[in-house]
Amino acid sequence: MLRRSNYPGILTRTYNSPLYPSIRRIMSDAFPDVASRLERFQEAQESLYGDLRSIANPQDWTPPQQSGGHRGRYLWTDAFGVINFITLHREYEKALASSTSAPDDRYLTLARRLVQTVHDVLGRTRDGQSRLPGATDDNPMGGGLRIGKIEEHGSDGDGQYHHYLTIWMFALNRLSLATGDPTYNRQAIALAKAIHPRFFIGRHLSRPRMMWKMSMDLSTALVASEGNLDPVDGFVTFRLLQAAAMQMGEGEVLANEIADYRKVMERKGKHFVTSDPLDLGMSLWTAHWFAEKEDWATQLSGECFEHICMPSMPDLPLSSCLGITSDR
Repeated sequence: MLRRSNYPGILTRTYNSPLYPSIRRIMSDAFPDVASRLERFQEAQESLYGDLRSIANPQDWTPPQQSGGHRGRYLWTDAFGVINFITLHREYEKALASSTSAPDDRYLTLARRLVQTVHDVLGRTRDGQSRLPGATDDNPMGGGLRIGKIEEHGSDGDGQYHHYLTIWMFALNRLSLATGDPTYNRQAIALAKAIHPRFFIGRHLSRPRMMWKMSMDLSTALVASEGNLDPVDGFVTFRLLQAAAMQMGEGEVLANEIADYRKVMERKGKHFVTSDPLDLGMSLWTAHWFAEKEDWATQLSGECFEHICMPSMPDLPLSSCLGITSDR
């Protein structure tokens, strides 16, 4: 079993269950600003997944087909949905820390159900009749996962994105840490091993490169250019998966793949940081795992902060922008 840890979420709110009506009142009284943010979070999560309080049997829950993709599932959206369910559980657990009430893992159960649904839909062909090529009943991640685009064909049609897949791997990894169940991290590693060689050209050479988008069956590049963040995404996510595997005594299971990403990063040199909000935010989030520990991540984090601060305050020192004062 994996040790439960301080697994980070993307958004947080307190648990809102009819079983524990006092939690909302306590949070609102003690932390009015936090409670307001948590209410907004609840509204956002339930806009996709329905009224979470009305689910009588979480283990039988079927996620609504509202994620915006083919057959109601979109890999990027549902990855954050899983992470948010984990965070709901964490906030609920924190709120009940001093209570004598029995633990309730309903949000972890909902996360598990969402994972199973995504694998059943996006791990299969668009008609739902068969698994993606390379997948089996024993290895359902062996064929990767479709994006879930509405259109079937074309450069913007359905296929597989490296950066969507790494976010899904991260969600599986966090679910393993939250539940103590190694199954999900093992699924993430199986997915990593299945898709990794398909996104690389010359991976055994000293200067390999990557492709941004592959076809649904991973046989053909739909967009052959190299994604700006893809090497860093892979380098960080695969290391998180491997760290969990090592905790389980399974060893450095992704050592070769991690080395491939390192070679691409070394080939590219200094990471290019854009002012695009999504690219900038994901760069900063990805780098934070190793910032102040490894030079590349510390440098990338600093460049991200510069892009955040400088456009609106070009003459302001970076330390002031970040709220750093001399008496800290």
